[in-house]
Amino acid sequence: MTKIEDKLVKEAHVLLHPIRFRIVELLAEKSMHINEISKAMGEERRIVSYHLLTLEEYGFVNSKYEISENPKSKGRALRKYWVTGKVEDVISELKNI
Repeated sequence: MTKIEDKLVKEAHVLLHPIRFRIVELLAEKSMHINEISKAMGEERRIVSYHLLTLEEYGFVNSKYEISENPKSKGRALRKYWVTGKVEDVISELKNI
């Protein structure tokens, strides 16, 4: 295998983990903060956090802090996550193998 193929296999392994792939599917619909993701998936926050860190480390998601407008958390800084173009790039490369 070439270095490019090795990298693709590693990235595919990261992306296609069932929990991480579900997170990516949710974030492809809209950006969300960790509590929203956790609730939508029915998973513990700490598990979602672990997988978000991995996805962000590999460039599949990005995040930034925003001030909440939600009445329950108004004025608090919440970290919003969203998918990057790398998700489509890796899926496209996998289809071409």
